[in-house]
Amino acid sequence: MTEHDGSEATGGLPEDLGPRLNAVLARRSLAGGPQGAPETARGWLDISYEAAYAEDLPRASRAARTGLDAPGGQDPVNRAGLFRALASVAELTGDHAAATGYIADRARVLEAAGYPHRARMEVELGVMLLREPESFEATVLEGVLEQERRRSARSVDTVLPDVLVALAVRHVEDGRLDSAVGLLEECLTVQEARATAGLPLAPESLSSTRMFLAHVHLMSHEPELSAEVADEVLAGQSNRAVRAAMWMLKAVVAQEQGDGVSAVLHALRSVELHSAAGVRKGAASAAALLAGLAADAGDQQASILAWKVAVAQAEQGEVPEASDLTLALGHQLLEAEEHALAERVLAGLVRREEAASRLPGLARALVDLGHAARHQNRPDEALEHWDRAAALFEEAGATDEAARMHLAAGALLNRQEKAEQAAERFSRAVDLARADEEDGGEDAVDHDPAVLPQALHALGHVLCELGQQRGVALLDEAIALAQDSSAAWHEADFTDTRARGLWALRQGPAAVSSALTAADLFAASEDTTASSNAELFAAYVLLEQERAEEAATLFRMITEQEGTARYLRMAAWLGLAQSLDLSGDEVGATRARVEADAAAQAEDQGDDRDGER
Repeated sequence: MTEHDGSEATGGLPEDLGPRLNAVLARRSLAGGPQGAPETARGWLDISYEAAYAEDLPRASRAARTGLDAPGGQDPVNRAGLFRALASVAELTGDHAAATGYIADRARVLEAAGYPHRARMEVELGVMLLREPESFEATVLEGVLEQERRRSARSVDTVLPDVLVALAVRHVEDGRLDSAVGLLEECLTVQEARATAGLPLAPESLSSTRMFLAHVHLMSHEPELSAEVADEVLAGQSNRAVRAAMWMLKAVVAQEQGDGVSAVLHALRSVELHSAAGVRKGAASAAALLAGLAADAGDQQASILAWKVAVAQAEQGEVPEASDLTLALGHQLLEAEEHALAERVLAGLVRREEAASRLPGLARALVDLGHAARHQNRPDEALEHWDRAAALFEEAGATDEAARMHLAAGALLNRQEKAEQAAERFSRAVDLARADEEDGGEDAVDHDPAVLPQALHALGHVLCELGQQRGVALLDEAIALAQDSSAAWHEADFTDTRARGLWALRQGPAAVSSALTAADLFAASEDTTASSNAELFAAYVLLEQERAEEAATLFRMITEQEGTARYLRMAAWLGLAQSLDLSGDEVGATRARVEADAAAQAEDQGDDRDGER
């Protein structure tokens, strides 16, 4: 292995996961980490690159300047690298004059070291080699490429590697990943040949090119190749930010390949290295990945701790995603049923988002704060938070989100048997969803076509329960929308609700017909349990209407179906017994009750395979 990446894992997570994450939480220094300030120009160059990865450009510039006067600062390789770092930072800050000046300083170093052609070409090409070239600049570089290829065959005094990398950046931006891989592999061939020949080569050149190639392989859906190149980077000389990025890449690849143990170890190493290098955004991303992996492994507490690291790193680096990570922490606490702690985290987030007037962020925090209150048996507070969230979503133009909040509030009111109030919320959800359809429909940004049928379904159901016939029309509209979108299971579910709504309106024959249609639709969607449940409902409606023979036929059919869940088969036997009682078949009714008892006892004995469906 290229580098030790963690202790042995137990149950998918390393035994020292908690202590290592807590150590990251306790670490506060940005530059140099616990090792202190570098003593050499090479060390300062590493710090400059790490600061650049951290998007701390002032620190990157200071480190490079310090490196010029540090031991080793006169070495041509180090000095050329430091001037390039200064030029890159200047270009990133928009100071083109300074960038040009540093490129000229670097050229003088290259010329004195015996590379006059490279010096001249770098001055001529200027910042093209420091950033993603524009389309015209890429055309210029394509012309330079052939010239430099010919020169490279006979001389090391060439700018070929830089041109290859710059063009690879342009090709990636244009979606030409295969050609980008070819350019980068050619660049590595040149760089590796020079390293083998003992020629002066900046260590970051090889590691940066390999890192770029690893990411392009990942973008090209070639995870094995991506991980192989990442291992080459880790086996060579590179700064902490580069190694951290490669461990993160390896974690992503391991996760995609289903290797949770390796993914956890790699993500943890990435968190540590990113944090030590002061790359807060990278540390936060790696910690967020680790949090998700820990949750997948069933360790809620480890997941919560990783989310805390993600939030702390994001807040230290003033990363814009800090609020999203805090929200994720709150959500994970809810998942872990740490409802009181989740409420404290989310209440703090609400205050910060409110102070910053970030409406969508505030609304989303209120959503989860409402869930925290609901889980602590404070439904009125939950409704208050959700109503406010809905209003904020509307204000921000997120009508789908607002509709979903009214749906959640209506569902909570319905569970409290406040059907009329629930209908008001569901009605508002329908109005918002319709308005969203009219304002742009499928062409609207973030439009969710599922919201309107869900809202119609909820409102139609509760109106039927309230004895209002128009509820059926709303359910019919929801069914039609499901048919139009080829949402077969939802069509079945809405049809099943229609059957129950019709029965609530005491329309027995129509309810039976709708239930049997739902059963067929569920069967077509391969949901046999839901299909049997719909048939069972139809049979009981027939029984309620004293249509005993028809009910008995349907109950018996359910008992004879293979794969029927035991609790459904037990209910069908009991229904059959009642049907046979009405028909005067006492012997058959007794036999049916014996079968119902047998089904119940089989379930009680722990054979719950059907119950798991």
